[in-house]
Amino acid sequence: MAKQPPFPDAARDIVKYLSYTEGRDKVYRITQYTTRLLIWYYGEKGSDVLSLEKIKNLESTITTSRKLFRMFRSAEFLQKALDSLASADMTEASLQLVGYLCKAVWLFLDHFIWLNKVKLLDMDSKLVAQRSAWFWLVGLSALTLRDLYKLQKLSLSLKELKRAGEPVPRQRLESDIFKARLQFVLDFCDVFIPLAALGYVSKGVGASGGVIASLIGLYLTWQKYVPKK
Repeated sequence: MAKQPPFPDAARDIVKYLSYTEGRDKVYRITQYTTRLLIWYYGEKGSDVLSLEKIKNLESTITTSRKLFRMFRSAEFLQKALDSLASADMTEASLQLVGYLCKAVWLFLDHFIWLNKVKLLDMDSKLVAQRSAWFWLVGLSALTLRDLYKLQKLSLSLKELKRAGEPVPRQRLESDIFKARLQFVLDFCDVFIPLAALGYVSKGVGASGGVIASLIGLYLTWQKYVPKK
């Protein structure tokens, strides 16, 4: 009889996923926006929940921690913006350039917000947060348009392959379309977070968008790091 492994496969997959910084960040992100949604929900109901203060403390701690985890990640978005210049498709390249440049500025300003939060700087954090949210909004809007443009290109390519009757490239292309659709929903839902920060939608809508985008992000990251059985 074969000896059973001491650790189930599912548990091994979870450990492997959480061994990556990106994987852990997705879990933190879901917790962050779920707590924001709970804070908004109980605030709207006017409920005096004893544990609400604990939820607020948890949300504040995770938000501050994620700002630290993202320190210098603005350089990563700047690199992606520069890499987009190599694309032969000028429309896609332009949208990606604007999207990643704006996200780089958003995170760069976010670093100063964190430094102010931990009392290493003294500045008008509300003004900086507003500017940061505007850059985030423009960046996400550009990337959402990029996703739509990419989906249109992939759909046209799939139609051509169907007419040609080529099954193997079709299967690969259908998988790419599925991922592109998820990326579009992710970026679209994320747009509501800066919209809420700027006061254009309620904090509940912003938090809901964050939860949905985080769940999709967790799934895509799982597909990236955990091998299929």
